[in-house]
Amino acid sequence: MIRDKVNLMRRYWLLYFFIAVFAVISIIFGIYPMISSFCYSFFKGSSVMSNPVFVGLDNYTKLIHDEYFWKSFRLTILFTVISVPMNIIVSMILAQLLDKVKRGQLFFKLAIFIPYITPDVVGSVVWKHVFNSQGAANSLLTALGFEPVGWLTTPETAFAVLAFVELWKHVGLYTIIIMTNYQLIDRTMYEAAMIDGASSWQEYFYITIPALKPAISLNTAYAIIQFLKTYTVSRIITFGGPNYSTNFLSYYAYSKYERMDFGSATAVATMLFILIVVITLLGGKLKRRGL
Repeated sequence: MIRDKVNLMRRYWLLYFFIAVFAVISIIFGIYPMISSFCYSFFKGSSVMSNPVFVGLDNYTKLIHDEYFWKSFRLTILFTVISVPMNIIVSMILAQLLDKVKRGQLFFKLAIFIPYITPDVVGSVVWKHVFNSQGAANSLLTALGFEPVGWLTTPETAFAVLAFVELWKHVGLYTIIIMTNYQLIDRTMYEAAMIDGASSWQEYFYITIPALKPAISLNTAYAIIQFLKTYTVSRIITFGGPNYSTNFLSYYAYSKYERMDFGSATAVATMLFILIVVITLLGGKLKRRGL
């Protein structure tokens, strides 16, 4: 038995080597910082290197009584509740449209997927210039005879701009996943439904959506995690404003770091991590129940 294992390791030593390298990198740059952040949330100090003072749950207690924390919490939940279904619905529509394209389909796939692989900072800077007061969006409105809009200066429009930018950024990935699963559906099911006199809507709701349920579940889980930790667009485009209208939890934690309040910042990050884990576990439980 032991000899067989040794022979197996000798045969696939390169595979085990790369697995080991990945595991070490994950521990150093992933698990260790996460544990360190959690531990430091129980301390207070202006630097992680300057003898921080243990304060127990004091950082968490302050957050519970901090109105700005709860405002950021509500904004994060609202942004997620709006962005997740919007991305899923748009991706399903795009997948259906792309599937009907017979010529140039690869081009359109690349066109909607490129934003996903575009660095977040680059995309955010470009859209910030588009939506600023002298940007392309207002230039287009003026050319069409409309009044310019303060896209980034009013809370409602700033929130909508970030939702749009995140849609532009992520919908390509969700579309490709949906489309790939859509193309795996047995077409004889549609033929049988057509013979039985089913309408297009009946085919969609009774064949397409049930067949796409695994892909929709995957996209939903990923989207929830992604939008709960939204940061870059808030940091680059709006700086959490105006009037804290885009001050999501990730940016709120960053603002604590900027003020050298590392204890409170790591406490916010820990609570955000717990929120993501709880929602993910709840989603998995609902999925196992078939909901």
